Amino acid sequence: MTSRSNLLSLAFSLLFTGCISIGYAQPAPAVVPNPSPSSFDAATREANQLLIQGKLDEALAKINPVIQADPKNANAFLVRGNIYSRKKSYEEARADYDSFLQLAPQDPKAIIIKFNRAEVSFLQKKYDEARPGFDAIKTDEDWGDLAIYKVFLCDLLGGHEDVARKELDAFNQVGSKASYYFANAAWDLLHHKPEEARTWLLSIGRIYSPEKIELYSSSLKELGYLPLPAPPTTN
Repeated sequence: MTSRSNLLSLAFSLLFTGCISIGYAQPAPAVVPNPSPSSFDAATREANQLLIQGKLDEALAKINPVIQADPKNANAFLVRGNIYSRKKSYEEARADYDSFLQLAPQDPKAIIIKFNRAEVSFLQKKYDEARPGFDAIKTDEDWGDLAIYKVFLCDLLGGHEDVARKELDAFNQVGSKASYYFANAAWDLLHHKPEEARTWLLSIGRIYSPEKIELYSSSLKELGYLPLPAPPTTN
């Protein structure tokens, strides 16, 4: 995963491979002669791999013909939504996520798409708009802790510091979960305490896998809060 990766593409790429963020000229779509469902699946996987590699225009050129030929292919809309998100074409990304949810509302991946849709608003800094989307999946067994952390970030970044302070107190009472560590790091980052944040981040690096760290930290990377600069040297 490159440093430009974000939560939106990572979440689906992990699930897609069996593990477990406008207004440009699109390349001409490739011609797909006599397409079949199997060729659609192969093209969708290839487009997702190109997305993971950061080859966004190539990924878009690969996935567009699938959607043109099979406009009910939910996974193709999902991959294209992630491509658009990486390109920061957020309205197009939101539309493709909505298409997925309309086509496959009961699909197990729907919870990820609901998360991704909220993340689109978050990356646009529409924190009050993003919050209900995260709040709606706080009880999910797999994504709930991350959603709770994202609700906290929405309140903290959205100017509701009194609410965020109470949420941080709740994290500190429970402890141990990833949201506890990341919320404290985020609080210190946003309150201009880089060395305190660094202490939390060092603990995070010892406890969690790179994949989990990417899921929780990608939003702060996109917003420019991470990575931290190197610590000052002493003479």
